Amino acid sequence: MTRLIVIVVALCAIGVQPGVAADKEQRAVLITGASTGIGRVTAELLASEGFFVYAGARKQKDIDALNAIDNIMAVRLDVTKQDEIDAAVALVEAEGRGLYGLVNNAGVFVGGPQTALATEDFEWMMDINVIGVYRVTAAFAPMIIASKGNITNISSISGILSAPMAGQYAATKHAVEAMSDALAAEVAPFGVTVSVVEPGNYNSKIGDTAWERMKDKPFAKEGALYADQVRGIMEYIRESRDRFKEPDEVAEAILHAMSSDLPLRRYTVVPNEGEASWVMRKAATEFAEYNQWHPYRYSRDELVGFIDDALSTRSLETGVLEKLVNEFLANTNERETHAAFWANDLVYTSSNGTRFGKREILSGFDEEPGVAADWPTYSAEDMSVRIHGDTAVVTFKLVGTPAADSDEPTMYYFNTGTFLKRQGAWQAIAWQATKIPEQ
Repeated sequence: MTRLIVIVVALCAIGVQPGVAADKEQRAVLITGASTGIGRVTAELLASEGFFVYAGARKQKDIDALNAIDNIMAVRLDVTKQDEIDAAVALVEAEGRGLYGLVNNAGVFVGGPQTALATEDFEWMMDINVIGVYRVTAAFAPMIIASKGNITNISSISGILSAPMAGQYAATKHAVEAMSDALAAEVAPFGVTVSVVEPGNYNSKIGDTAWERMKDKPFAKEGALYADQVRGIMEYIRESRDRFKEPDEVAEAILHAMSSDLPLRRYTVVPNEGEASWVMRKAATEFAEYNQWHPYRYSRDELVGFIDDALSTRSLETGVLEKLVNEFLANTNERETHAAFWANDLVYTSSNGTRFGKREILSGFDEEPGVAADWPTYSAEDMSVRIHGDTAVVTFKLVGTPAADSDEPTMYYFNTGTFLKRQGAWQAIAWQATKIPEQ
């Protein structure tokens, strides 16, 4: 058996080692907005847990303070300045540690009526809270992909809720939620995970700076249309945030995202039951509203069934299997990937009707261990996971993209894999690949 069999297997689908990027060496994480609040507490926690932290800050005094902490290197980083982002990338590359994690934490707030807040104030928030996340993620993505790491975006419960006088800020956080979901699907084939952390009210400087920005706005003046409402939010903001808990719980959620083999997509972190109820009731209200108008409305029992499915362990196992397949497809040129992915008693049926097992797959690598530079890349579309106890059926459309200098067309296959969970780990025991005819 020659490398031909390996190529047949790859063309007909499969490939990726379960697990996350190597933790044999110290993982490096970059955090934006690390001078105070959530960013600072997170930087200190990750550093104390053995991570090497590149801590983004704008002011020299904050840079000096961060540099005094073990396992932290401060980086001058304003997320609105592309030259500083590019310099940060160059610095991290030159340090030679790679980059496992990125925490997009930098954010600002200014409140006010949507009919009165100046457009430039809204644009300013968007530039930092949304476009800043976009700039930094794009700049560091190649390093995160290389390490099969994690990108954690700091949203807010305002990414779920939308309170009066905070609609523009909520819009920026809703945007972070949407961007994160799309990004997660885009980078999953490369073994990268994306998490969203949604803090409630914790002690930070954001209220002090917001009050300073709002106090002289025309809409805050006596006699303005929304003066009473604005005064209420101003008083709430001005009250010392010392009454709120320190953001340690938020930092712990970020630590989990950076440490876990299977980080959660969302971490809603709230300081008390009242805020938890606020978030969940709002989410439930919208869930019900989505069902009010369309002609395919679901019954109460059907809606409860959706929730039951989401709450079941099946949801977690689905994530495990999706990651397993996506990582496999990203590494089909590695023998170790196939050795881990396939069960010893595998039955594989290729698209040309050939049937073989794990031994034949691995023998192709043994006889011709070198991998050609023109090896295609593979990804999955329309993946579906159905779990029945310790058995799971995974279906998807495989897309095989030839190397850039190849004249070969893009390949499409329907793939169906049956997995068994043995000793706590999933392995593929049966596989069927069917070439999709050209349309």
